[in-house]
Amino acid sequence: MPATPSTNSRTLRNRLAAAVGRREEEMLRLLEAMVLQQSPSRYKKGVDAVGALVAAAAQPLGLCQTTCEEKEFGNHLLLRTSAAEGGAPAILLFGHLDTVFPLDSPFTTFVDDGRTVRGPGVIDMKGGVVCALYALKALADCGLLADIPLALLCNSEEEIGSPTSTALFREEARRSCAALGFECGGLAGEVVTGRKGRSGWRLSVSGRAGHAAFAGKDKASAILELAHEVILLEGLNDAERGIVVNVGVVGGGIGPNTVSDSAFAEIDTRFLRQDDALATAERIADIAARPTVAGTKATLLATGSRPPMEQSAANTRLYGLIKEEADQLCLPCAAELRSGVSDANTLCHAGLAVVDGLGPIGACDHSEREYMVRASLAERTLLAATAILRLHEEGWTRPAGETGGR
Repeated sequence: MPATPSTNSRTLRNRLAAAVGRREEEMLRLLEAMVLQQSPSRYKKGVDAVGALVAAAAQPLGLCQTTCEEKEFGNHLLLRTSAAEGGAPAILLFGHLDTVFPLDSPFTTFVDDGRTVRGPGVIDMKGGVVCALYALKALADCGLLADIPLALLCNSEEEIGSPTSTALFREEARRSCAALGFECGGLAGEVVTGRKGRSGWRLSVSGRAGHAAFAGKDKASAILELAHEVILLEGLNDAERGIVVNVGVVGGGIGPNTVSDSAFAEIDTRFLRQDDALATAERIADIAARPTVAGTKATLLATGSRPPMEQSAANTRLYGLIKEEADQLCLPCAAELRSGVSDANTLCHAGLAVVDGLGPIGACDHSEREYMVRASLAERTLLAATAILRLHEEGWTRPAGETGGR
C-alpha cells in the first residue's frame, strides 16, 4: 500500500508545489530561449550556447559547476550539490542538450498556445532539462537542496549515441545511488522502467565490375548479393522475443549499365536482453560470411551499441516510489517499456536503479509536429522534486556489492 505521508511531509510537498508554481513562467521563458537556439548534435557552437543558458540559470543555486570540454562536439555540463561534492552517493539527474534537427530545418519556432507548446526539442529534450533544473530550484527555494547529494549531468551528443559522454556516465554511475532521466513522458503519464538495447552495423559488399551488356548469369554483382542479404537480415525479426532488425539505408553502383562492384547497407537492431543481442550479432555475421552470389564478399562493421535497460527489480522499486509520489499529487503515472534507447541504458548497465521519462508530457518528437502539453512542464518538475525528496528521506543507497540496490 502507498505510504501515508506525515504532516511534516505534506507540508514540505505543499511548499515545493508553491515554489514550482511561482517559477512556472520563468521555466517557460528558459525553455523558449533553449528551443530557439538551434543545437543539432554536430553543431558545437549551438549546443554550447544551450549549455550556457542552463549554466547561467543554475548559477544562483551555488552548485559546483564543471564544464567538460570537447573539441568536436558540444561541452558537457556537470552540476553538483555540496553534499555530493563531499563524497556521499548522489542521486543523478540527466538530460541532453542536442536535438536531431539540422541547421537547415524549417522547424525553428517556439509556439505557445496556452495548452500546448511546439518547437524543436521542446520535449526531446530541452523541456526535460528545464524540469530537472527547476526541481533543484524548488528544493533550494524550500531550503532543502544543500543537504541532498545530487548531481545533474547534461551531455551534448545523446542523439548520435553519446560517443564522448558514455565514459562520463559510467564514471558518474560509480558515484551515484540512483538515477532519474528526463526524456519525455508518455501521453498517459508513463515513465520508463526499461528500454530495448540497440546495435548498429554497416554491411559492405564487394563484387566485380563489368559492362551490363556483356554480363552473364555468373555476374558478380555487389547489389545482387546485397539484395539477398537484406532479405535474410529482415528475416531475423522476432516479435515474440522483441528482436527488431531493420535495414534502413542501402546504396551502391555507379550506373544502370554497369555491374556494381560495391554496395552497402546500414542496419539497426533492437533487443530486450543482452543474450539476444549477442545471438542476433552472430546471425548477422553468419549471413555476411556466406555469400549467395559467386565472386562477391561481404564485410561487417559495428557502428555503435547500447545495452538494454532491463526492467530490473531495482528499477521497479524506484518506480514504485515515484508512483506513490505521483498518486499523492493526483498525477497520472504508469510504467513503460520503451523501444528507443537513451543514456539510461548505460547507467542501468553500470548497476544503477534508473527510471527515465520524467520529463514533460508530449509527442511527435523527432518530427516537425513535436509538442509538449504545457501544464506538464510544472507538473513533472514537481513530481521530480518530491521524488528526490522522498529518496533522500528514505536514505536510498546502493550497498557495496549490490547491483542497483536499495
